[in-house]
Amino acid sequence: MENISRRGILLGGLAAAAGIATAGIADAGAAASPSLAHAAGGDNAWDVIVVGAGAAGIGAARRLVDRNPALRVAIVEARDRIGGRMFTDRTSMGIPIERGCELVHGGPYASTYPWIQQAGFDMRMFRNNHIRLGNAPASSPTSQWHQWDSPTSWLFPLGIPAALVPYDPVGQKKPLPTVRTGEMADAYLARIGVTAANTPSGLNYRLTDDSEPLYNTAASEVAGPLRDCIRYTLHPEQAPAPEILDPNDSRYDDGDYKIIGGYDQLLHVIAGTVPVLLQTVVQEVAYTSNGVELCTSKGAMFGRRVIFAVPAGVMQRRSIAFTPGLPVPKWAAFDAFRYEDIFKCVLEFTGKVFTPRGSDDWGYAETMDGFPTTLWNASIAYPGYQGQVIVGWETGAAAKELHALPLAQKYQAVLDVVRKSAGDQGLQYHKAVLTDWANEPYSWGPYGSGGNANQMSATVSGVLFWAGMRTSTVSESYSSGVAQADLLLASL
Repeated sequence: MENISRRGILLGGLAAAAGIATAGIADAGAAASPSLAHAAGGDNAWDVIVVGAGAAGIGAARRLVDRNPALRVAIVEARDRIGGRMFTDRTSMGIPIERGCELVHGGPYASTYPWIQQAGFDMRMFRNNHIRLGNAPASSPTSQWHQWDSPTSWLFPLGIPAALVPYDPVGQKKPLPTVRTGEMADAYLARIGVTAANTPSGLNYRLTDDSEPLYNTAASEVAGPLRDCIRYTLHPEQAPAPEILDPNDSRYDDGDYKIIGGYDQLLHVIAGTVPVLLQTVVQEVAYTSNGVELCTSKGAMFGRRVIFAVPAGVMQRRSIAFTPGLPVPKWAAFDAFRYEDIFKCVLEFTGKVFTPRGSDDWGYAETMDGFPTTLWNASIAYPGYQGQVIVGWETGAAAKELHALPLAQKYQAVLDVVRKSAGDQGLQYHKAVLTDWANEPYSWGPYGSGGNANQMSATVSGVLFWAGMRTSTVSESYSSGVAQADLLLASL
């Protein structure tokens, strides 16, 4: 990118751009519609340009126009669709499937819920969730599907080892052996007499759900859950009541929900009439305190302010050049961010092939000694659909191992877990889909952690704002966009 040679041209255009944008507000008056119509007319000057049409970018743009209808706001998006890592695929299978984020975490307590409620979307709760140990003896209750916090989840599949009895917090109360430096959970458990085959399903779940397997989990995480297993195995009457999930009870409705018909419906509702310019790749950015010029694949665009709502991975790749360069602490924050290893494979079957505990109204089914560990029901309660769509999901080191397999073997690995879970080795999938966000050009990763959050979101020169860089859920991304929009509005 020849950002140095273009410096004079880019910066020279900003003074005129700032004047155009400012005049645009005065001309628009109190009416929003005339100003928004400029996008269709090819106008390249805006009051605010939002880069990225994911949940953060769309949330930011909508907040801006709702709070100040006179602002001319446009979203530019490199892809040919909105959504970012929310990707509802409507062509690959018999019903819409989600290649990326899929569930509304927290239901009515998600920041996006008012939009869902306003639109009247049909949401179904994942409330029949099960775990098991597939390799446990058939005589052990843990080999059957059970709730993650039911009495069965505390049990040792082969019986509690005698060596653990002294550690009963109600009995002798002997302290657990000290963790060694650098020791992992699997090694620690083996050292104190808990073999892999005799690890309670609930212990596995509590330590590794949506995280890392035991061999990649620090031993320091073991003590609390292990003591619970010892206590409730020896004193089942003291075990807490299992969790209750109920979408109709405000005390128990904060689980995971699926929007029937596609998650992307939500973003289309939020976006409303805000112009979204698709297949517009931002290549270079020049800025002063007066405004910003974007060099894009569709030509130059000018704005008084710009909100960048692109993933941290895009910034790490230096996919966008900046003149002048961004502050060193901001680059350091982007570079310190680390993505998680996530594996998601979607299989479609022509019938209801998997019905744990006799019902196809289930959410999660996790075989704690399986690979991948988690299945979920992507076709839950889909009206009129006779087939079944099942997602195979894995995280951490196990996800990295799955991604290293050839594509056909990835599909086979998920199919093997479905076959074993359903008790039918003859099952065959009808269609299969896998998306690898780590190698997707406008993402370069699913979600992760790390990097200084304040530096990542810090405004630059009063004109460059940053949203959604390190969020891991749709609602977090949306809230991030709203927060940056409010910050921007306060700067005008």
